[in-house]
Amino acid sequence: MALLCALVGPLAGGREARAFDVELRSPFAPCRADCTATLFAGQLVETSMWEIFLTKHQGPWDWRWGSSTFVGGAFSREVVRFDRFAAIETEVGVGKRFGSLHEGEGWGALYFRWKWFPWDAYLRTTLGISIGLNYATGVPVFEARRAGVEGQNLLHYLSPELTFGLPSRPDLDLIFRFHHRSGGDLPFFNRAGGGAQYGTVGLRYRW
Repeated sequence: MALLCALVGPLAGGREARAFDVELRSPFAPCRADCTATLFAGQLVETSMWEIFLTKHQGPWDWRWGSSTFVGGAFSREVVRFDRFAAIETEVGVGKRFGSLHEGEGWGALYFRWKWFPWDAYLRTTLGISIGLNYATGVPVFEARRAGVEGQNLLHYLSPELTFGLPSRPDLDLIFRFHHRSGGDLPFFNRAGGGAQYGTVGLRYRW
């Protein structure tokens, strides 16, 4: 929180009369434009997240696409708001794989979201990343082969996403989510490495 305040402090410099606001919101209170429902779908990505985001910085046109699709839905709720700049959200979701993979998935996560960009008056933009748990109803050969180990149903849920929306429609967003489950090199997840992941597109409704 201290780091976040330091980052946004210069942006709020013109509002000396008002302190930086941190608002806690009850997950059981009536929704106040802080509840969302999301539907998304996409294609299996066989290129590792490590290559995409860290070593090769590849765009979707360079990814290796697989023969499985994924359809999912999620409900989220904003529980901490850092002024107009950032937020923490809770999320629960379920989804189903089709094609070469056929397992179901369920997950629960916290999303850390940056909400302020200088062009927001023209195109609302947010950037989020999750930390959570993802449970799959089965461990396909695909995951075991990539991990080089037995694989595991329960893995970490790390799914960065980018959203866009029109200022005139604050209730509706277009989302791009890299739906990803993996175990990394953590003993808790049987050192299962990377799991199934999908490049997805979806719509989010807020109320």
